[in-house]
Amino acid sequence: MKLPSYRRIIKTDYAEEYQALVEKMAVSINYGFDSLYDALNKKLTFNDNIISTYAELNVVVDVDGVPQNGTVFKLDASQTSIRGLIVLDCYTLKTPNNPPNSAPFVSFGKSENSVILRRITGLTPDVIYTIKLLAI
Repeated sequence: MKLPSYRRIIKTDYAEEYQALVEKMAVSINYGFDSLYDALNKKLTFNDNIISTYAELNVVVDVDGVPQNGTVFKLDASQTSIRGLIVLDCYTLKTPNNPPNSAPFVSFGKSENSVILRRITGLTPDVIYTIKLLAI
């Protein structure tokens, strides 16, 4: 559902004695509502509005799901903590249209400003996958 349009604050809608004050306040209020209205009208993005880090890695796991390579990525400078990882996409390197048989789940740890992938379930062992992650 799209937000309905809103009415801006206009000084002439108020009694003449308040118009100077309304005119001064309207600049800030209208600008704030414009920004909020735009954001809530499908213009929020992870990159611009939510502290997060995007990572794209090539990984190979063993039979226990332990990554054999590509196990670390750096957080963006503005991100100092991590609550979780979201798997955005995952596919084999040889056949990009061939996703894993089950949804990958990534367990991780944090060290300084880096994320360490500890285990990735749902992947076939000894197959090279490209995995796209969002750290939030």
